[in-house]
Amino acid sequence: MRFAEDERRYVSLAGLRLRGWTGALVHRLLGAPDRLSVDPRVRAAPQVRLYRVERVEAAERGEEFRRGRTRRTGGPAPDRGEGP
Repeated sequence: MRFAEDERRYVSLAGLRLRGWTGALVHRLLGAPDRLSVDPRVRAAPQVRLYRVERVEAAERGEEFRRGRTRRTGGPAPDRGEGP
């Protein structure tokens, strides 16, 4: 999910998961959220953790993200030349 606040664009934790992020990757590569915000759909819900799109995209270009992200396709994982 994308949000726009204070003239910047953000991605929520749910949006990161849709992009292939795991909880461990978020913690390791992004750390603390850039902003906490009220969920626009349910105001009584816990605050939404938001991450600046620029930081997310920069991390996604890194090798560590490519190695650790979840695969959202139903097909086999690419052959990495490992094994017997």
